[in-house]
Amino acid sequence: MELLQEVGLEGLSLRKLAGRLGVQAPALYWHFKNKQELLDQLAETIAAQTLVTDALAPGEAWDEWIAQRAREMRAGFTRYRDGAMLAAVTRPQVVQLNNVERQLRVLCGAGLSPADAMVAMIAIGNYVSGFTLDEQAEWLRAGEPEADLDVAEVLRFLEAYPLINASVRVTGNPGSDENFERGLRMVLDGVRAAVERSAR
Repeated sequence: MELLQEVGLEGLSLRKLAGRLGVQAPALYWHFKNKQELLDQLAETIAAQTLVTDALAPGEAWDEWIAQRAREMRAGFTRYRDGAMLAAVTRPQVVQLNNVERQLRVLCGAGLSPADAMVAMIAIGNYVSGFTLDEQAEWLRAGEPEADLDVAEVLRFLEAYPLINASVRVTGNPGSDENFERGLRMVLDGVRAAVERSAR
């Protein structure tokens, strides 16, 4: 995980890991059959750090519980360099599958069928992953987080695009926490609508 922070997903290899550990690369094959298995275990370790352990409390709103899980997912992805990309290229392990099962239970309890609950989970997960992938790609392009984005400069550049300009004037930095929450609310509005339809 330290090596991932230093070299990123593209630079991570069993050979580099062996060098870091002071062993020959073939020794690692006693622990990981290939790089994919190593990446799967890395992703599971990161997921375990944001493991959902609390069940839906009595009286707690299901949609706020799901929203908090989305925030935790984003936090887990951003904790490590290329965290969102790592999650995208790995196969879910026990930790992630238990996490999904727990969230499906909450969505089914809200009234969705297992199939619709899974579609909702995929939509929320894709939103979080996509937002975070863009966030982390921006860091890569700029060499640092986009927090120092000069919005005034962006607005001058966007004068030829009035609708984009108008939206940026309201929302500011597209990668901000506020815009993450705005998008999450929109996705959850769709899930709420599905729950309401299922109750009819």
